[in-house]
Amino acid sequence: MLFITGTDTGVGKTHVAAVLLQQLQLLGLNAAAYKPVCSGIEFATPATSTPQNPATGFWSDLRRLQQACSLPARIEEICPQRFLAPLAPDAAARAEGREVDDQLLSAGLLAWRNRCDLVVIEGAGGLYCPLSAHSTVFDLLQRLACPVVVVAGNRLGVISHTRMTVELLQRSGCDVVGVVLNDITPPDPSDTDISRSSNARQLQTWLPALPLLQCSWNGTRLNLLQPENSAADWLRQTAEKAAQRWLEWTA
Repeated sequence: MLFITGTDTGVGKTHVAAVLLQQLQLLGLNAAAYKPVCSGIEFATPATSTPQNPATGFWSDLRRLQQACSLPARIEEICPQRFLAPLAPDAAARAEGREVDDQLLSAGLLAWRNRCDLVVIEGAGGLYCPLSAHSTVFDLLQRLACPVVVVAGNRLGVISHTRMTVELLQRSGCDVVGVVLNDITPPDPSDTDISRSSNARQLQTWLPALPLLQCSWNGTRLNLLQPENSAADWLRQTAEKAAQRWLEWTA
């Protein structure tokens, strides 16, 4: 299994997870998607839908992951715990008078046992986002002990946010297999954030030992920025680690 975390919310974790799922499929692997908990429902017909009647609602992140899976997947299998409010999962659950089932955060993965080669797991927010009354994303990641990809939004401030995230993971013994610098806004000549053109170079300077990949706006592939290696080699090596950990965890 492979865990996709982010430096923050809104950095494109779902997009990167979907790209990885599709690329793993091209390697001939059956890769499933899993999101332990999701909050923030959307409505196709806002005028007639309400949080009290969510029948016409949907979670766009889950739809995206479902479409990217290489095998048939029900929303309930991808994400067993779903809440309506656009809040941290623990707060969204309490807003409905419910609680996040802490054990189910990891136990929900068992729906994929013996059905796939590996699972791509997408977290919520950043590492310290509360998932339940007892656990953060970081806590869950440590329990799963699987390889981690850090997604960072290409914007001002990304250097500090990425270094803090990576250093916390590495000091805790987590296997960070790469950082993805993701373009979270389309190209715009009037964009005043000039850091977007230099962030990749800065990250290479400050995190020289880590594979650094870049994903363009709505891109369908990840590009490895270190010229001595290829994105295809990185993907194969990462897939091998993730598949091995999945076998160990489900044994």
